[in-house]
Amino acid sequence: MISLQSAALRRGSKQLFENATLTLHAGEKIGIIGHNGCGKSSLFKVFVNELEVDVGDVIVPKGLQVAITKQEIDKPSSTILDYVLDGDQTIRHWQHKYSQAVETNDDDAIAKASEMLDTLQAWRAEPLAKQLLTGLGFDPEDFQRTVSNFSGGWQMRLNLARALIKPSDLLLLDEPTNHLDLDAILWLENWLVSYPGTLLLISHDRTFLDAVVNRIIHFQGLELKSYAGNYSAFEHQLAEQMALEASMQKKIEKQRKHLTSFVDRFRYKASKAKQAQSRVKQLEKLEDVAITQLKSAYRFEFHTKDKPPNPLSRLEDLQVGYDQTVIVDNIQWIIQARDRVGIIGSNGCGKSTLLKTLVGDLKPVSGECWLSDKTRIGYFDQHQLKQLDPDSTVIEVAQRAFPEEREQALMDYLGGFAFGGDRVYQPCHSLSGGEKSRLILSILMRQELNLLILDEPTNHLDLDARNALTLALQNFEGALILVSHDRHLLETSCEAYMHISRGKMQPFNGTMEDYTQLILAENKTVSPSEKKSEGRKEARQAAALKRQQVAPLKKKLNAVEKKMQQLQVKSEDIEQQLASPEMYEDGAKEKLKTLLQEQGETDKQLQVIEEEYLQALEALEVATDA
Repeated sequence: MISLQSAALRRGSKQLFENATLTLHAGEKIGIIGHNGCGKSSLFKVFVNELEVDVGDVIVPKGLQVAITKQEIDKPSSTILDYVLDGDQTIRHWQHKYSQAVETNDDDAIAKASEMLDTLQAWRAEPLAKQLLTGLGFDPEDFQRTVSNFSGGWQMRLNLARALIKPSDLLLLDEPTNHLDLDAILWLENWLVSYPGTLLLISHDRTFLDAVVNRIIHFQGLELKSYAGNYSAFEHQLAEQMALEASMQKKIEKQRKHLTSFVDRFRYKASKAKQAQSRVKQLEKLEDVAITQLKSAYRFEFHTKDKPPNPLSRLEDLQVGYDQTVIVDNIQWIIQARDRVGIIGSNGCGKSTLLKTLVGDLKPVSGECWLSDKTRIGYFDQHQLKQLDPDSTVIEVAQRAFPEEREQALMDYLGGFAFGGDRVYQPCHSLSGGEKSRLILSILMRQELNLLILDEPTNHLDLDARNALTLALQNFEGALILVSHDRHLLETSCEAYMHISRGKMQPFNGTMEDYTQLILAENKTVSPSEKKSEGRKEARQAAALKRQQVAPLKKKLNAVEKKMQQLQVKSEDIEQQLASPEMYEDGAKEKLKTLLQEQGETDKQLQVIEEEYLQALEALEVATDA
């Protein structure tokens, strides 16, 4: 049993919580929620003794084994398999003792180390490490590649695997799904559901929380409040509490009428398509969200361009990709004025490439990508966060986007995105990822749009901001094209889905639940090792015929990998320079600005080359296995 007793914690000038009393029982799976910066990660540090509370007591049983995901990489030259195996420090310790004993011919030490390794069942460690790596999206061919060969997002997956392999009584996971695709998220859900210890999970993914946790701890003001059940149960309880407050009655009734009117309107217009009917059911569940948002600092609302053209866009015989390398082929698609479409598929399949082609950031490899001259596109992707001028303030960014607007009007508007008071004068380099996302969204939402294209808009948003975006999208009258790993956002915002797989895009005639089951079924059908071994005889017979086809693909892959490594080295060099205290002295302002711009460009190039690498690797695998 772990507990906080009348505890208080302050970081700098900010009080995070006070008079907090909590008891965590063995085997509980607990979701920790609250807005960005409220103190969730600091609470984790309290439990692992990296922070001490200012007042009160923290009781953690002696001998409790704790696993937590690290944010840094400590052995970049290790193979990823060894790196994950290092997570089980006890086994690694006795393996080292065994090796030392063998070198010195110490029979007693050999016997003791062997006995300990047998007790620890050390023979299970490597198969478990491979299972974790595979579940988190790594291929068997990757196991002997070094950690430094992988981008930051993939390195975070390695740190997650390292935490999972460590035997633990208490597992602390801080936003574990941030860098995962849906396949890996579903695998992690199943793994955590069967985890026997106590789990503390920080997440802004409500569907993930619903699947995994049985209790919620919510940062409410300076209090830590506990709610039984998953996230949906918490939200319902919170909505009921608010409904009891007399001061909220009129606001709640107005919100309910608005939502009911919207759902009824949509139900009347909806086709009998399975996805549309599924969306009606999801919208009917939004009442709790709408009520709890009344106390949120966020007020999101999209503007719509009147009388949109129809169609907005037409794609004919379209091939998308990079440098004449086709990622998705033969796309035939007409985007109508009121379409709401989710693009689904595994990481690297070409979703973002398609969106970049739609908005004109990439040229088609071939075919036609036509837009009406009356189409007004609003586009969000993660690269825009890095393209913000680091020295500009929030209000300056808004003023450049809307030069005709009065400053006070913009300040009032930005308040709905939690940039109140002096926060509008914060420079962009001081903003968190969530704050940058909200700033980009604020600019996007104030434009008059009729085609909204969103690529992972919720990655850095807390749950309140995600809920605000979900509600805002319900009232957007234009067409929506959405790529997201947030299943709740997809379910509530989209009426249809397009599935990209193996270089083709086809309509997916099912719901998100159907797609989830499809992924789980595919993952269960055959293990990766079995998939690799199937057809080896046929592969050997066909090898001679395939060598000429495979050779240029290997050459392409090697060239892309070399370029990717060069960019990674450059990125690391920039990060080292930015870590220098001298860089932030007054005389280094111009150099700092140049480095930040170089960092943004390098990260953008890395994103492109990583996707190119994945496609080159997939092309090679397809050619090899064909």
